[in-house]
Amino acid sequence: MGVTSRLVKLNAPIPKKRFGQHFLRDRGVIDRIVRWIQPSPNDIFLEIGAGDGALSQCIAPGVSSLLAIELDTDCIPPLQNALAGFPSAAVIEGDILQLDLRQIVSPCLTPGAKLRVTGNLPYNISTVIIDKLLNLDLPIEDMTFMVQLEVAQRITAVPATRDYGYFSLVCQHRADVRLGFKVSPACFVPRPKVSSATVSFRLKPKTWDETMEADFQMLGKAAFGYRRKTLENSLSRHAVAGKVTSLLLTRAGIDGWRRAEELSVQEYEHLAQTFHILKL
Repeated sequence: MGVTSRLVKLNAPIPKKRFGQHFLRDRGVIDRIVRWIQPSPNDIFLEIGAGDGALSQCIAPGVSSLLAIELDTDCIPPLQNALAGFPSAAVIEGDILQLDLRQIVSPCLTPGAKLRVTGNLPYNISTVIIDKLLNLDLPIEDMTFMVQLEVAQRITAVPATRDYGYFSLVCQHRADVRLGFKVSPACFVPRPKVSSATVSFRLKPKTWDETMEADFQMLGKAAFGYRRKTLENSLSRHAVAGKVTSLLLTRAGIDGWRRAEELSVQEYEHLAQTFHILKL
């Protein structure tokens, strides 16, 4: 009865499968997320998938601004009601993948303010959202998300493990990542078939131009595209990298007999820098 009472919310929007919605309803978990995030008065928070405001109304009192983004029109009225008492909070209706986030955030970026991102991400597009945010030209301090446990494990995986792959590489290249705590399916409505987990990103300063970033991603995709083969075999199959694979690996000091998942993020970064020099 205690668990059930924590999950009940009257007049709540009906979750929609097409949006990948699983509303977090456990008050204890929501409070734990807020403690992990540690909102502060100088923070500008961008919340993705705000739903009907369960997390929003806990963050809003302690921050400078809260921009709550939600696509589901049925969630907008309860979300607006939940944030009605907070003048610094704004509800933005739209698709996170289509919105111009720079235009939305820029008016709030006052000197000394920190831009932070959070949200209970839709399961079906969580990796796409994270990839977009990591590549945005915005001064994001950090990001904290609720995602499927499997996705969180991929994000934070270390080399030479089954979960370590291209997405791990990209996330750890752009940010210092940390796996938080697991969340049971029983804490959501409707109950998902998988467990969830929190994961955080503290973004690193951008030091590379777009060309270098493109080279890094190209080499990573080429390597992990054939992860069961040796690195030299994988890279040699790529239309561009294949022309200089042997020279590239020799110059970078990387053994071509190793496999994609054995290389660290730093080694891939060094590989991209070496490739950039070879092109010049």
